[in-house]
Amino acid sequence: MIIINLNYKTMKIFRTWTFQWWEVSLIKICLLSLGIILGLYFYNYLVGLLWLWWILFIATAIYFIARLIYEK
Repeated sequence: MIIINLNYKTMKIFRTWTFQWWEVSLIKICLLSLGIILGLYFYNYLVGLLWLWWILFIATAIYFIARLIYEK
């Protein structure tokens, strides 16, 4: 016989999170490290897509430069 308990607490993963500045920098360092590790592991595949990475870099750089210049 299987009994299912429906009175358990559920995970609240969609709640609002507030981080300190140093916690955000730790998250950025973690993601940067993950990107470097994945880039080294999948180097042969990613080097073929180098043109795509340059386009993404240039597009985001233009966006942030324009936002900086035209900030109200």
